[in-house]
Amino acid sequence: MTRPRLAVNTAGAPPWRRGGARGTCGASGSPPQEQESTADLASAPLLIDSREVARLLGIGRTKTFLLMASGELPTIRLGRSVRVPVVALQSWIAGKTESADD
Repeated sequence: MTRPRLAVNTAGAPPWRRGGARGTCGASGSPPQEQESTADLASAPLLIDSREVARLLGIGRTKTFLLMASGELPTIRLGRSVRVPVVALQSWIAGKTESADD
């Protein structure tokens, strides 16, 4: 004999925990993807590490370390930590893009 199912109270669960509809290509346990707003950009870090630089540039960490060590990428040292300013990285990319157009 089977037991009757208990009612599930999902009122306190976040919307992404309630199970997704089939065919939506989203995992039921993952939060919904949102567009970055200006508030998110304001709270973004000003300095990023080598892993984040590599991810943003689409290159490996070894190549990122080489660019940072050679001085080609602008860096800031904080004790033993080496970080790249996001603004300097954006201007470095813009400078590389302009020189490629020549």
